[in-house]
Amino acid sequence: MEKNKILSKLNISIKDYNNELEKILENKLFSYEVKNLLLSMLYKIENAYRDYETVKVEAPAKKDYIENLLRIIKEKCLKILLVKAGTPEAEELEKNNIKYKIDKKNGEIVCFQNELVILTAILKLDETDIKLHAPYEYLEEPLNYMLNSGSLDSNAEVIRDFNGWSWDIVINEINDIEYNFIYQTLLLLNGRRDIISRKHKEMYDLVCRMAIEKYISADENKEFKKNLEKTKKEKKDRLKLFENKKDFLDKVTQEKKEYMKEIEKIDKTLNNNEMLKKEYYSRNEKLPNRKKIFSANYLVKILERERTEFIEKIEECNKVILPKEFIAQKSILEEENSFLEKIAKNMEAEEIANLADEFISNASQKIDDINEEHKLNLVKWMYKIRYYRFIPIDRENCVKDIKELEQKFDTLFKKIVKKARALKIIDVFTEDEKLAYEIVKEIFDLKINLSTINLQCNYENEVLTVEYYDDTVLEKSMKINIKNVRIKKKCKLFC
Repeated sequence: MEKNKILSKLNISIKDYNNELEKILENKLFSYEVKNLLLSMLYKIENAYRDYETVKVEAPAKKDYIENLLRIIKEKCLKILLVKAGTPEAEELEKNNIKYKIDKKNGEIVCFQNELVILTAILKLDETDIKLHAPYEYLEEPLNYMLNSGSLDSNAEVIRDFNGWSWDIVINEINDIEYNFIYQTLLLLNGRRDIISRKHKEMYDLVCRMAIEKYISADENKEFKKNLEKTKKEKKDRLKLFENKKDFLDKVTQEKKEYMKEIEKIDKTLNNNEMLKKEYYSRNEKLPNRKKIFSANYLVKILERERTEFIEKIEECNKVILPKEFIAQKSILEEENSFLEKIAKNMEAEEIANLADEFISNASQKIDDINEEHKLNLVKWMYKIRYYRFIPIDRENCVKDIKELEQKFDTLFKKIVKKARALKIIDVFTEDEKLAYEIVKEIFDLKINLSTINLQCNYENEVLTVEYYDDTVLEKSMKINIKNVRIKKKCKLFC
């Protein structure tokens, strides 16, 4: 079917991205239904994107988002099969209570016929490990999983929670609420380029613990949990050695001897084809198919890398026995043991509140640093704070429902309102700062575009009625008992 006919059936106006997608689809052996769904998905993204990036702030540019999506469809989507509930094709999905499955290796997607589902599957198809500079090796796996899971929910949000002009969070469609909360916390504070920043140490440590705790609670990660327990014991035993320097030196000397033996063994293997062949078969017998060594040449590279690692370990042994290095290494080990001891069996509810508390504290500092020259950053933070308050923390509650944070948010709101009035970002509709705060703080619970908020005030019999309009549509009204009010009857809140 010609492009114009497909688009006209969907009531889509022809746009450049639609043209680009259609060109890509011309070279794909997708069914008409798949092409139709992809075009509909793109339409929803384009239709919602302006509101999405306004509300969230920390969103990629529309151009970058869509071009990346088109790249995935072009380069990685080789086969897409849409299934209907109750059919044999949908049996596996329904049995596992999932809406899609992907095969990255073969570029295949099987999913139900829904724009959000196919968008999520496409994004998942492009998912890769994120390069991290984690302080401890065992952090990389759970942090990678958390970031990928959170990123997936975050990037699918544009059509999940934004429909036409509305911002409506569909909690049941969020793949993992806890990972989403952690990811969004990091994203709003640090931005997309440095999302796992270690600048805020307490927050970083807390995120690492939460990521590990959630990861080890999953049944499929029992092996990781077992290895983590082993690591905890090894680190604890290692620290005990540091308490007795003689025992420690004896242990280091023994370790050096073991490393030397391993280097000698590698050297003999590399210089003897029969030994190399034996090592090749021996290793492959113990490895699962996906991790098998495919050639002797590749094994040589592995052995050479292992040899280098053993040499580095010997150098570390020589270094650690030096007095200054001994003290430094002991301190590092104490810190790591402290971190490991704080890891609970499951992610605890109070950690959610603690992470949100850390976010508020760090956001408050960033707001303190905003000056006249960069005053528009304050508007961005007003959007960010509002968005953050609506992030779900479970199936019934969001951040703004955490009772322990009420006072913290109030303090933050007062700071923002005071600075916004001083920088003339919002209308000074009353000289009474306390009253101004009581009125303006309500915007952090209104799901409307801040720039279109109009206030209408009426004072009668010592009761002030404040009405909040989204342009001309009434969104909320509130009453305040107060004496002797001097206030503008009408104003556009944001200047």
